[in-house]
Amino acid sequence: MTRPTRSRFLPALAALPALAALTAVLAAGPLHAQALAQPRSRTHADLYRSPTFVVTDSSVRQGGFRAVALSPRRIVTNYPRTAVQVRFKFSLNGYESEFPPGGDHGIFIRPKAGRIVTPVYTFGVPDSIRAPRPEESATSEEGTARVTFRVDLRPVLRSFRARGYFDPANGPRVRADDFHGVYVVGNTEPLSWDFSRLHPGSPFQLTDPDGDSIYTVTLPFTAEYPRPMDAQGRAVWEQSADLSGFPAYTSSQRLVDALYRLSLEELTQLVQTDTTYAAGARWPGVWTRDVSFSTLLSLAAVSPDIVRRSLLKKVDPEGRIIQDTGTGGSWPISTDRVAWAVAAWELYAVTGDRDWLRTAYDVIRRSAEADLRTAFDPATGLFHGESSFLDWREQTYPRWMEPKDIYLSEALGTNALHYETYRVLGRMARRLGEPSARWDSVAAAVRQGMNAHLWQSRRGWYGQYRYGRVFPALSPRAEAVGEAFSILFGVAGPEQARALTDRMPMVAFGVPTVWPYTPGIPPYHNDSVWPQVLGFWGWAGAEAGNTRVVEHSLGSLYRAAAFFLTNKENFVASTGHFEGTAINSDRQLWSVAADLATVYRVLLGMRFEPDRLVFRPFVPEGYAGEHTLRGFHYRGAVLDVTVRGFGAAPARVLLDGRPTARAEIPASLTGAHTIEIDLDGRLPGGELDRVADRFAPDTPHLRRDGDRLAWDPVPGAVSYAVYRDGQPLATTTGTTCSLGVGDALAEYQVLSVGEGALRSFLSEPVRVAPASAVLTAQLPGEAADPGVTGFTGAGFLRLEVGRDTAVRVTVQVPVTGEYAVDVRYANGSGPINTSDKAAVRSLRVDGARVGALVMPQRGDDRWSDWGWSNPLRVRLAAGRHTLTLAYTPSDENMNRLVNTALVDEVRLSRLGGGR
Repeated sequence: MTRPTRSRFLPALAALPALAALTAVLAAGPLHAQALAQPRSRTHADLYRSPTFVVTDSSVRQGGFRAVALSPRRIVTNYPRTAVQVRFKFSLNGYESEFPPGGDHGIFIRPKAGRIVTPVYTFGVPDSIRAPRPEESATSEEGTARVTFRVDLRPVLRSFRARGYFDPANGPRVRADDFHGVYVVGNTEPLSWDFSRLHPGSPFQLTDPDGDSIYTVTLPFTAEYPRPMDAQGRAVWEQSADLSGFPAYTSSQRLVDALYRLSLEELTQLVQTDTTYAAGARWPGVWTRDVSFSTLLSLAAVSPDIVRRSLLKKVDPEGRIIQDTGTGGSWPISTDRVAWAVAAWELYAVTGDRDWLRTAYDVIRRSAEADLRTAFDPATGLFHGESSFLDWREQTYPRWMEPKDIYLSEALGTNALHYETYRVLGRMARRLGEPSARWDSVAAAVRQGMNAHLWQSRRGWYGQYRYGRVFPALSPRAEAVGEAFSILFGVAGPEQARALTDRMPMVAFGVPTVWPYTPGIPPYHNDSVWPQVLGFWGWAGAEAGNTRVVEHSLGSLYRAAAFFLTNKENFVASTGHFEGTAINSDRQLWSVAADLATVYRVLLGMRFEPDRLVFRPFVPEGYAGEHTLRGFHYRGAVLDVTVRGFGAAPARVLLDGRPTARAEIPASLTGAHTIEIDLDGRLPGGELDRVADRFAPDTPHLRRDGDRLAWDPVPGAVSYAVYRDGQPLATTTGTTCSLGVGDALAEYQVLSVGEGALRSFLSEPVRVAPASAVLTAQLPGEAADPGVTGFTGAGFLRLEVGRDTAVRVTVQVPVTGEYAVDVRYANGSGPINTSDKAAVRSLRVDGARVGALVMPQRGDDRWSDWGWSNPLRVRLAAGRHTLTLAYTPSDENMNRLVNTALVDEVRLSRLGGGR
């Protein structure tokens, strides 16, 4: 397709009212005179060109938007500036009642004449999902904005009149005679998430003075933009920080030089008062996963001392890695804290610090011992636990999955981290003179399990995760960071790695976090691109030898940073814009680290090993020229490194001006040295699988209707696949299917298939079993708490740390076979999306430990909300057996003090033979 010239598209843009001022700037400003009209030449070479955007050695172009590096210290752009984003929701009687945690409304503070009037929100109705395009975000007014929030309360008031109460989506029932107000809470001053501030007469109470049931309140917000605007209306970044303490990088690409400096400046802004790294401008504090990924990308090399302090801050008093608060009460629902281990090894490889090696090994070993007992599945060789970094439940998993189901899942990225963790333990043990065979064995089992259960040879990539309940199935979606880790850590063999880079779905603006997307879910992990994932993919493309993937990843990362003038947390995959994501942050730590990784990991090709620093530069042809890093401290040496030309292999290497056989530096080198690498001008090929931004069809809601299964039609579905026990059973274009009842438990599920064979998630399993196949046993109950309802039998048992060491129940098994054992429980210690109080107990059968029963949080103070734990499989002979729920050291959660659940019965479900 012919690209329109500037004279053709400017009139069209000028016809849009929102772009009139922008068009005038483009037509008249110095940006046009100095940079926009420059002819293409070798001095303004393309680094990446696509039908959507172009990155040159000094600029980025996308439609009418331009960003230009006027010098290595200054970038200007006419792209819309980042505005304050407000996430908020409405509250009845001061409770979090409109939506469950994570469900919010959102606006950007871009006022006109000092005011913003929100749409009229209907209480309890989510915002329509529409990601704005950058052309719609041109307003740049600053100052105080009076924001009027509006909510339609008629559904609540109708329920009051009809029933005398209203049942919100979250929180307690609201009685009409006890209703005292509707309030607004949010994440940006003057709002906060402190619900205790909500009371009649508070500034956050909405009122209805005209009686139309539309309640309003007006509050002042500060409309501010992190980057200033120059006289021509362009956003400007100009270096202000002293970067003399960092290695200095210069190249033949002014844009890359400027973004390197911008990233270092943002890194200095992320250092907290205790000299540790915050996760981002909106994410204060050290986060295990964030600092670990950032360390691996580049920060171990750039700032090892701050990295060390940051990692140590994520070690608990018991000397274990901290799993940050999260789904269902943190570990073991999430188990990707082991990213710390990968970062710890990288730090050792950079520094050679033996004291750090000893400290890190002991921390990792303690954590690994707990993971092996609580989260490892010896039947598959895989670890349970939430998808690494994709830790917003609705964004990544089907809506029916509870935290216990997320614990049960066996996720790609999480298992890649576990694989590398046990390799790290083996390496550390050997260097410390300790036994390593056990760790090597676990690593081998995980790699084998990933390639046996997650690899999809037909698609050419690993599946997203195994999920389900008693009978898991594989989600075939591509999960970007896990795919990259599989290459970087060596889970994928060389042929697999090449196939993976050739076949990985890529969209116009980068590598989507997960593809295809999930309908009805706003962009964040869904329909999104994360710069840190682009950083890993640029590195992975170089490792696998795919030039097109490297160019696409680097170009996409540079486009975003140059336009946004900050290393954003994420942006919408389908628009390339930072607005429209559920949450976003400037100067996100791992995005900063990813930009730096394009220099350290790709263009210079740095690989740190315990006894040497190896250089494996990968320089696409557009980046040809010189790339020099001066003043890089490596152990006892200070290095000036220069890479010349383009290619993926050295033609000549000089160390201090003398030829040397290998592009590497021994760890024993001291003093000042130069290393020069001339590349051979040859690059590997590879494919780039450019796909459209596609949404899979929605997940069917399955129900049992007598001897049949039924579900409602799913929009866009052309057929449905019926599964039994995690395996395909039948395909139909209808919405019903007969089911058979055998002599054991069966689980039925259905998925919808859309155009292009895109598949939804599987539906929630429907259990089908004769009464003779299910055995329940009441646990020895205590007197019922009047504040707790919903239990079976006469009462329930309270499991608490220090109160119970072992609870026993005897069962009479009628038939020899394999059984799934789970317990019915309640855990009101916290919400489903945060805190650290997941309850864990070991299950013993006749004295032998079977595994861990995990009972995640189900809601803050919701002790009458009952559900089932994860099932554990055990083979039982006919006859009498003793089941014991025991609290052991490996069951200690992240909180350590609160590990509480109510339990009322144990269920044993007989499984069919041969499954």
